Amino acid sequence: MKRMGIWAGWCGVLLLIGVCANSVGWAREAVSGSDSAKQSTSVDQPESQAVRKLETIVVTGKSGFHGIEQTPSKTVIDVDDFSSVGDKSNIQDLLKTQPIVDFRGTDQDPGVDSIYLRGFDAKRFVTAIDAVSVQKTGGRKSSNIVDYAILPTFMIKKVEILPGPHSALFDSKSIGGTINMVTRKPIRKEGLKPDLALTASYSSYETISTVATASGSIKNLCYDAAYHNYSTDGYLRRSETEIKTVYGRLGYLLPGDGFVTLSASSSDTDRHPPVNNPGEADGDYDAGYPVAGGGPFDPYMKPTWDGESYSYRLSVEHPTPIGRINLNAYTGKDNRTRAYYEKIGDTEASVMDTDWWQEGGKLEDEIRWSEDHTTTIGFDLAKLSDEGLDDEKTERINKKGGYLQHRWKLLDSLDLTLGLRYEKVNIWVSNEAKGKLWNSTLGRYIERDWDQFIPKSFVTWKMDRMADWLRDSALSLGVSKIWRAPDYHGDYNPQGKPAGAFLEPEHGMGYDLIFDRRLFNDIDFSVDFSFYDIKDFIATNSDYAGFSDRDPENPDYREELRFSDYKVNLEEIYRYGLDVQANGHLANNLSFYLGYSWQDFENRGDESAAETELDQRARHRVSAGIRYQLLEKTELKMDYRFQSSEVTEVSYKLSDDVWYFRRVSIDAHHTVDVGIEQVLWEKKYLMQEAALSLYVKNLFDEAYYNTEGFMADDRTAGATLRLRF
Repeated sequence: MKRMGIWAGWCGVLLLIGVCANSVGWAREAVSGSDSAKQSTSVDQPESQAVRKLETIVVTGKSGFHGIEQTPSKTVIDVDDFSSVGDKSNIQDLLKTQPIVDFRGTDQDPGVDSIYLRGFDAKRFVTAIDAVSVQKTGGRKSSNIVDYAILPTFMIKKVEILPGPHSALFDSKSIGGTINMVTRKPIRKEGLKPDLALTASYSSYETISTVATASGSIKNLCYDAAYHNYSTDGYLRRSETEIKTVYGRLGYLLPGDGFVTLSASSSDTDRHPPVNNPGEADGDYDAGYPVAGGGPFDPYMKPTWDGESYSYRLSVEHPTPIGRINLNAYTGKDNRTRAYYEKIGDTEASVMDTDWWQEGGKLEDEIRWSEDHTTTIGFDLAKLSDEGLDDEKTERINKKGGYLQHRWKLLDSLDLTLGLRYEKVNIWVSNEAKGKLWNSTLGRYIERDWDQFIPKSFVTWKMDRMADWLRDSALSLGVSKIWRAPDYHGDYNPQGKPAGAFLEPEHGMGYDLIFDRRLFNDIDFSVDFSFYDIKDFIATNSDYAGFSDRDPENPDYREELRFSDYKVNLEEIYRYGLDVQANGHLANNLSFYLGYSWQDFENRGDESAAETELDQRARHRVSAGIRYQLLEKTELKMDYRFQSSEVTEVSYKLSDDVWYFRRVSIDAHHTVDVGIEQVLWEKKYLMQEAALSLYVKNLFDEAYYNTEGFMADDRTAGATLRLRF
């Protein structure tokens, strides 16, 4: 069942050797410490005599849990500093530390649109790279907006998580918030030797991940290159995955701390959706895999979900007399191919091929008038296309946005940020299948357009001067407008139907009240109460639709209304939320993070569709972790997750006009991950560092279902070796 080798024994031997080697090294340092000090004093004496005066130096740094910086407006995770249980090449391991992040996939494959933020899926929050939204028109299997498995995580310096809709700098769909991944800036290095790194991991089910990176410079010309190869047999039957990503970047350092870079990325993904075990049609059963049923595929169907992706990005950052200019532009294409055998004995697979194109950019100027005033002005655009009705590149979404944001330090204790975003959205809804119109009163394509001004605000009041017991305390309030057009394929063309011809944008208000306080030492504590009032919330209504099927004999049937209620705007919904977080050091060698999130969605109308759309989210989530520095170079780690019960709806497009739906109930569950990391050596054997990590995920083998309706991963174990040259 586990399909594991003898690698664990070898990893244990390496770890033991590393601990012993370090212990011997520390003993030698202790014996030679005084001699070294004397030699250092004598050697450095001439230089020290040149120093006439030593000034007092105050060293400041990040407090709290190592790698996590918490502020009222956002949480920042430093990828290098954060110590994760497992392989850092999976971005979800970092995001799962935040209770507002609901990761719905498997550790074997981060997957597509596998993250919810504050209970909202990918169409209602922003995933961005360097503040530029990552998005596609979507559609086909799942929503297909963001594939987290092919993001260049090896180039990410930090991850910013901004809860709520309070920043004017991001797309209007940031209702749940924004996950912004900031890439490493090019830097000039001493000498021609590049910095090399190799990270290799092996875990249960023949899961192998290898990441090789190189970065260097020749004077002002900088370069980066990376290769990531990931493969797994998967926990479930026929759930194999293989992903290969190649990345390259060239940069040039400009005078005055500026730079220009051009990067290219290419990914090849081979995914096999899991199958029923035993098969429902022929009873085909493999005892080497867990029992799984209710899915759309049997073993004989041999389903695949393969793809190819490429992207190019231009980034320019340069200080000017009128502020610091940032320019980011991108273009890319994704292809996904769904294939499977429809009947037992078929020799030719049913194939469904989809192409997406993305083009866009962002131009921003940050003007710092003084320490008390900073103005940010910018413009962004996105042009999203798919293959349309004629199997050729067809523009489906065009978005243009402009924004103005000003941060004003009114008083030493009062910081105000006001923003205004303008967004214009055009979509083209298709109304044809196999040469016939779905709604005969409309054309092949229906163009819709909307625009809106969206004000944003966030104010922070530092309460130190109010009373001694309020020292290091702050109260923040975010009040912002919510507006989102139906600019996602699953809204305007669900299952190919022209529902978008009848939908209107969502709109409302979002409120966040945040209390933040340093409890003691470096332990930071925050409480965030949020309330959203959203009108015309877009929901699926296909189960209750009255105008989906043509029925000329029905006196109430009207052709011009066909599919007008396939998707509907709910009258009004409320979302209540409570997020509590704390992190810091309980002792010099013991740090922790702890988070709890509660949410509840309430439909203020009487629409039946709200039951499906709103009642699926888990209400309670807990995330916690501790890191214990057992020895100078030995760290113990443990993470804990809890999620209350939820219901989710799974949909697959099997072929044109053929869809599979089912609802999955997921019981409440707890998981515990543990690990140990040992630095084997530093600056030896031509290496800067060598470190080995061992880990076990789902330590107590908790049985629960994932959002695909199958058993989630059982207990898995793995090892990661990290080398830097």
